[in-house]
Amino acid sequence: MNTQKDLINLLMQHSSTRKYTDQPIDEKTKQTILACSQMAPTSSYLQAYTIIEVTDPAKRDELATISGGQEWLKKAPLTLLFCADLHRSEKFLTVTDPKVFQNTELYTVAVVDATLAAQKALIAAQSLGLGGVIVGGVRNEMDQLADLFNLPERVMPLFVLCLGYPAEQLPVKPRLPQQFIVGTDAYPDKETDLTSYNQEVSNYYDQLTNGADTFNWVERCTYALEQKPRYEVDEFVKKAGFLKN
Repeated sequence: MNTQKDLINLLMQHSSTRKYTDQPIDEKTKQTILACSQMAPTSSYLQAYTIIEVTDPAKRDELATISGGQEWLKKAPLTLLFCADLHRSEKFLTVTDPKVFQNTELYTVAVVDATLAAQKALIAAQSLGLGGVIVGGVRNEMDQLADLFNLPERVMPLFVLCLGYPAEQLPVKPRLPQQFIVGTDAYPDKETDLTSYNQEVSNYYDQLTNGADTFNWVERCTYALEQKPRYEVDEFVKKAGFLKN
């Protein structure tokens, strides 16, 4: 990648990659991805996240099972679990109010830090010719995840980033029209008609699946919320020592 245009094209052409070639990711490439991940912005310099590379086939199998059978968790050349982590901060920082590690602000900081780090890792990987997918389905069984990776208190597993050299390139999924997302000096709450966007999403999946799936944006997002409410995440968050105030 040599030009500003290359970078913009990379960002604009993002699509999730779930099928990979047999080409391994060499150590130098992996370390470059991890180093870029660590250069993500971080609130108050806390770096409140942890990355766990998953190499054990048995643990990969368990991740795939927990997530509902997502095979790419087993087959991706590089599998990284990203966690929100206040354990390290609590261990090394001496503060006058120890309850600060239980408040909503630091929970938010840790989740945002981990998410920004994962996005940096994905962009770095894509710039090196790899593709990837972020899997939130591992949150289906958070207690199991915590046991599987020996997570201490105040560490919350968020998602897995799977990376590898793409065996296929899917078309870019259409995003919401910008007027729904971007406001000027106020929340953008004037747009209500999703007809055109719903049709665009329906057409996208119709072509992608040869007519097997024509659900639009409203239909598929409603289904996702009804099928995966994950109320148990709230219980895990508090049990792990977050949000106790």
